[in-house]
Amino acid sequence: MADNNAPQKPKSAAAIVGLVLGIIALVTSFLPFINNLSFVLAAIGLVFAIVGLAGALRGKKVGKGMAIASVVVNVLAVVIVLSTQSMYAAAIDDATASLTSNDAAATLDATAAADKYSITDEAMDGDAYSTKISGILTNNTNDQLSYVQVSYNLFDADGNQIGTALANTNNLAADGTWKFEATGMTAVDKVANYKLGDVSGF
Repeated sequence: MADNNAPQKPKSAAAIVGLVLGIIALVTSFLPFINNLSFVLAAIGLVFAIVGLAGALRGKKVGKGMAIASVVVNVLAVVIVLSTQSMYAAAIDDATASLTSNDAAATLDATAAADKYSITDEAMDGDAYSTKISGILTNNTNDQLSYVQVSYNLFDADGNQIGTALANTNNLAADGTWKFEATGMTAVDKVANYKLGDVSGF
């Protein structure tokens, strides 16, 4: 007959701790940055789970099923953390590559514009009602341009933009020059500085 008075074996505390840590790690394993902590929790939980499983297999503790579940949950959390971090890293690399490509394209566009046009003899004049930026633009291409526009940004003494000056012309010949006068509706005495904004043409 079985001895009903025999002392019951204790449950594996290590398996319980491992399971709790594994569940926390699994729940947070999908969250960027936070899943770094999830990886640590899962690694610690896996150690407790293995200790608990070893005790259950030796018959010193009860809770073999809980220990196995603890191992599975922690391993799954580690796998998910590694997978999601790889995915996030790839997404960051793609975004960085896209920004780099855009910056390179902008640099190429600016270089191309500089090759197409050149501006010399810039000067500022005006009155109480307007500001005029004059200069000479040269069409450096081998094609006649049907339309060309030049714009300048106007700034006050504090560096704040306070206006824009524009000028345009038509049918600028290949290697031709255009003596422009870009006009803005800002009193010249308020303008401390100006800067070329854009040159466009087709």
